[in-house]
Amino acid sequence: MLKELGGSKDIDVSQGIDWGVLPGPFVNPVQGFGLGVAAIGLYSPSGREDNVQLSTLSVKSFVSSSGSYGLGVENRSYFGDDTWRLGLDAWLSHSPQDYWGIGKEAASNSANQTAYDSQVLELSPNVSYRLLRNTYVQLGWDFQSVTELSAEGPALNAEQLQDSRISGLNLSLAYDSRDFAPNPERGLLAEIKYQHYSKQWGSDFGFDKMSVNVRQYHRFSPQYIVAFEVYGEGSRGDVPWYALPKLGTDGRMRGYYQGQYRDNYFLSSQIELRQALSERHGLVYWAGAGNVAPDWSGLFSQDWLPTLGIGYRLAFKPRVNIRLDVGIGKDSSGVYFQINEAF
Repeated sequence: MLKELGGSKDIDVSQGIDWGVLPGPFVNPVQGFGLGVAAIGLYSPSGREDNVQLSTLSVKSFVSSSGSYGLGVENRSYFGDDTWRLGLDAWLSHSPQDYWGIGKEAASNSANQTAYDSQVLELSPNVSYRLLRNTYVQLGWDFQSVTELSAEGPALNAEQLQDSRISGLNLSLAYDSRDFAPNPERGLLAEIKYQHYSKQWGSDFGFDKMSVNVRQYHRFSPQYIVAFEVYGEGSRGDVPWYALPKLGTDGRMRGYYQGQYRDNYFLSSQIELRQALSERHGLVYWAGAGNVAPDWSGLFSQDWLPTLGIGYRLAFKPRVNIRLDVGIGKDSSGVYFQINEAF
């Protein structure tokens, strides 16, 4: 079965892109039950040196019981001796969701729960240049258009339901010694990113964001890898409600409804043990915690939200895993079917 879909024990990029196609079900707190199809390709740009990791191209689509559907493209290209890198994320989606308002108190009040629909287009290209060994500066553009908004509930008013877009430039500095970004076995990522959204760049809102991401990977035996992450994000200015830092994705704070908890500041940490059972099969176990608050100090003055879970891994290709995760949060849970590791 895996062979017919492109699964293999080897990667062959001699004829271009080595493709594989992965259909599969998913269940998560946002979209309900659904079916997704992902095509993932590994390729080697002309002139890539042998010690540089392969480039990846993913095309993803999904439909779900909530009425959600989407189509996305994710590309990571590594050129020559890895001096230059090119990235692109693009998504078009319709995703009925719920919104509780801003802040932890609002998120804890079920009376605030407001169902809304929207059509979302997201585009994020970026280019990175190596300054020093494993050290990169990156320039990118972030664009998001939110249209066809409608809602039933008290948390969103008419002004918040108007069509709008955000557009801005971002600049980041990163130390990245990971051996293979989609599924690292060793190395460190330490990145700080600044994003500036302005009417000068076509945005309806003017605001700033700053984020810090630190990830560490260590293989301490043939069977086990430990992965650790700390992520923080802050915003200031005229930030639209849909662009505020939010808690809960398929890669961070798994088990929570994405966007139920949102505020100007977000901080989370997680540790994951990755266990190989055989050449193709494995398990992961994780625990973590996170919080949102209106200011930085508020993150530490109230109880954090916990997350823990277990996941199954199937090696579709070398270092390319299908993952099925079950995450448990405070009063919520989620099941996630995805490609590659959560972080």
